[in-house]
Amino acid sequence: MQEAAVRTGRTLGVAYYRRNYPKVTRAKELLEAGVIGQVFLGEATSHEWLRDEILKNNWRVRRDLAGGGPLYDTASHRIDLLNYLFGQPEKATGYLSTLVQPIAVEDNATVMIEYRNGARGLVDVRWHSKVARDEFRVRGTEGEIDLSPLNEASLVSPAGVERIPAPLNLHFPCIANFVAAVLDGAPLRSSGETALLTDWVTEQVTATNRRQ
Repeated sequence: MQEAAVRTGRTLGVAYYRRNYPKVTRAKELLEAGVIGQVFLGEATSHEWLRDEILKNNWRVRRDLAGGGPLYDTASHRIDLLNYLFGQPEKATGYLSTLVQPIAVEDNATVMIEYRNGARGLVDVRWHSKVARDEFRVRGTEGEIDLSPLNEASLVSPAGVERIPAPLNLHFPCIANFVAAVLDGAPLRSSGETALLTDWVTEQVTATNRRQ
């Protein structure tokens, strides 16, 4: 798809919509301003319990339709966000297993990424936790930025406590950015090119587990 977009001069956007959260924009500004010093670690955790209606042959738990479990469904969004904040991923590995749920795909994934700038990312996603978690933190030599819960308004950093809510429709900023890119040539935050880096990380993890 990316090759076709380049060949035809078309705009290819991918719906990694959290890149467009207003508080993520603010976090990126704080990182670039050096408020937590040299960044060395990003941690993202998303834990949930699959509802009965999903366990009963929902597309998310079918390998032929989804390709995999929470690695593709949930972790990919957090991996993409770490890529957005940290840059080029250079190494990636991880672990997949089906520990609790009676499904054909994995019910948990733990991903480790090393970036060109020396920072590391850790993403842990699970479909077997009855304690829900939606955590996202970036740590540096002078402090940390905490965006937990990722899908809510809170942002805590050495600059203070801020509330920066997203629109009621969480996808709206992503759609608006894509429309602006198509009509006005605005920079596209989540493109085919950036999504390929996220796909590269998930493929490294699946390849690691095939070899085990």
